[in-house]
Amino acid sequence: MSSSKHLPTLAGRLKSRIRRIVTSGSLHEGGRAPTALPASRRKPGKEPQYKRFLTDNPVAYRAAIEAAETYASKLVDGEHAWLFAKPYDDTPGNPQYFRLMYDVLNILQAMRLPANARILEVGSGPGWVTEILLMMGFSVDALEPSSDLIDIARHRCTALKHHYHLRGEPKVRFHQDTLETIDFPEQGFDAILYFDVLHHVVDERVCIEKSFRFLKTGGCVGIIDPSWHPDFKPLEKHMMEEMAKFGTLENPFSTEYIDRLLLDAGFVDIERYISVNGMFSAGQSMRPLQEFSDRPMAGSNNMTARRPHSDGVAWPSCASPYFTSDARITLLSGGIDAARGAAAMTVKVENTGQTLLENKPGDSGHITFALRRNAPGAPDFIECGGRVALPRNLTPGQSTEAVVQFTLPEDAGFQGWELDMVAESLFWFSTRGMPGCPVPVR
Repeated sequence: MSSSKHLPTLAGRLKSRIRRIVTSGSLHEGGRAPTALPASRRKPGKEPQYKRFLTDNPVAYRAAIEAAETYASKLVDGEHAWLFAKPYDDTPGNPQYFRLMYDVLNILQAMRLPANARILEVGSGPGWVTEILLMMGFSVDALEPSSDLIDIARHRCTALKHHYHLRGEPKVRFHQDTLETIDFPEQGFDAILYFDVLHHVVDERVCIEKSFRFLKTGGCVGIIDPSWHPDFKPLEKHMMEEMAKFGTLENPFSTEYIDRLLLDAGFVDIERYISVNGMFSAGQSMRPLQEFSDRPMAGSNNMTARRPHSDGVAWPSCASPYFTSDARITLLSGGIDAARGAAAMTVKVENTGQTLLENKPGDSGHITFALRRNAPGAPDFIECGGRVALPRNLTPGQSTEAVVQFTLPEDAGFQGWELDMVAESLFWFSTRGMPGCPVPVR
């Protein structure tokens, strides 16, 4: 990660100015309401101020599903034909094709799916994502309320065998139903995918809780969806136009509320992603990442979350806004060697917070040691290059020893240096109240 004094370059800056903000969306008259998990299963936490777009205007379950069932019949000829060709887009600039393909491939990569995984695809539509999942070697249960869209998806998936000379039949089962009402065996899926569909569900709490039950331990839910906040007026206008045209439910969630639902259901390792793809010049590579995103974190619910493993111990990520990340560093030996212009130390680090401190380089939030002088973000801030990764994961209460070495910048002096910790792309621990560990000159 960059050693710039402006760290965090992505989530830290965004989270400091983004108020995560969309519906209780309970089923109302005319709908079957599956039993939700008992309150005892839910973690305590403040109810988000904003939930979803239509929080104050709940939609009847049956009416929403009937609109979804008849969606295809309301399309004009060109729109209906695209159901067979999606995601290909021949309009100038091909915007839909690039966005759809980037998003689906990126979320599948972030989900880290095992080979031959069994996937539940919620709201599978005309089957273009289903095709990709099948050709990647996965088996798919495609869940879709519209029989017309299932017919199109079945046609497309059957054609795979002939087009790609497959030896066997595509491993797909279609279900004309919704997640609110269908039942699957518990822990039957390696992954559950909501691609551009979560804002269509009527009872979000039931859907998220059933997703948790249907996943195997360690299984992943992947979500690509827009987010909502009362200030997002263009989004609201677009949603109202879609509902007026098709009658379908267009009801996106706030980022804060989705996080709350996932936590309440028992999910851990909740990660959010900014969507950036392209070829970048050398000059562009020095600019902040979010400048290249069409949908930055403030406007999207692009995320993954996991069902904890069967050992029952599942610590939240330090990216979670609901738990405290903290640590304590103790210098055991070593310091700054003025003759060599370098620092070498053995330290003890203890996890004194409520979150898992991870040592997975490359992942957002992994923990590193950094040697700095003055406070991060201050005008006179300076940092040694080459951060050092935490040697192993630390759960709350655990500690470990680490050997850290740094080369000091030329002409920077030898006094006033402190060892700090960084949750990469998120925050410096000293900005959360952890005192830096002063490094003496030996």
